[in-house]
Amino acid sequence: MAPTQGFSDQRMERKTMADSKRIPTSALYRTIHRQPEVIGDVLARCSEVAERAAALLGGARRVYLAGTGTSSHAAVVGEHLLRSVGVDAYATTNFDFVCYPRPLSPEDMLIAISHRGSKQYGKAAIARAQEAGAQVIGLTGIGSHMENPSIVLQTAPSEESSTHTASYIGNLTGLAMIAAALGTPGSKSRSVLLDGLARLPEVVQGLLEAEDGVRPAAAALAKNGRLVLTGAGPNAVTAREGALKVKESSFLVAEGFELETILHGGLQPLAVGDLAVVILANGPAVERTLAVIRALDIIGARVLVVADAAVATRIPDPEAGAYEGRVVVFPSLPEVLSPIAAVVPLQLLAAFTADLRGTNADAFRADDPVYKAANASYAL
Repeated sequence: MAPTQGFSDQRMERKTMADSKRIPTSALYRTIHRQPEVIGDVLARCSEVAERAAALLGGARRVYLAGTGTSSHAAVVGEHLLRSVGVDAYATTNFDFVCYPRPLSPEDMLIAISHRGSKQYGKAAIARAQEAGAQVIGLTGIGSHMENPSIVLQTAPSEESSTHTASYIGNLTGLAMIAAALGTPGSKSRSVLLDGLARLPEVVQGLLEAEDGVRPAAAALAKNGRLVLTGAGPNAVTAREGALKVKESSFLVAEGFELETILHGGLQPLAVGDLAVVILANGPAVERTLAVIRALDIIGARVLVVADAAVATRIPDPEAGAYEGRVVVFPSLPEVLSPIAAVVPLQLLAAFTADLRGTNADAFRADDPVYKAANASYAL
């Protein structure tokens, strides 16, 4: 079977794209487009709280970051951000933090991450930290019910859609502000973070204005229904977050891989025309990421690369030549900040695919009696 079979009919694809130019009506889509304002608001409103949180964290021996779902993905990015300024940080999930506990002492601290602060294991994680004498910093939404942290940094407004996006980016922005505040004044790591943070609203706005670049991938995904995503370092979890958004909104099976893992079993299920999203940040994994892209091209997967501008020119074209929707580029950022930019095209992919498939991107299938009953069978 020729590698290009499944997406070589360019005329059919152009027709599909013409049919998909409509603007999604979902709250998910509207919220994605409000994210530059959310970032700007967090930067303007939360600097004093971030400084206080950093002062508290500065005395910790070890920092845990915990959340559930999208918030656990934020915890992983937060680990990378804190490690970039020399903090001994570990990301985990609320469930693991409570049920499979790691050592915890009064010299440790917990950053508890949650959209609303109302879930049972999020509350239990805070309680466990406090029982051990460890202080807690809360990172949560505006109007959250999170209780008992020493400091609470409230980021994004409550979201209308159950497929959360702005709260994720808002929490990542807050974590980056804390990391920058922890950096040594005048140090390169601190100045790099501060410069990148100042540019984030403009970077995200530019990605939103270029959203049509994501539409061909959404059309391919809506047609074939198979998706893998991969990234390295802090963007391994960006791949998992992108997969989660597609699952939540489009009800498709999608899988996010850490970069090296996709070469150890992740390629084998792929077929010609399946969509693969690769995140290419400017960091130590560039060469390995390019190798993954080449392997995906040989298989005949349709590859969408979300790339830092500093390395985007190194992306190889498939043997059949470049095709529409091959690359989405974001302005160059420090790798630890790149997840805030790289996730935006993945959010748009989810919103566009849900619209093309006619699924309700906002309801978590609560409008389906079977899933409503399933959701009612357990307590979050």
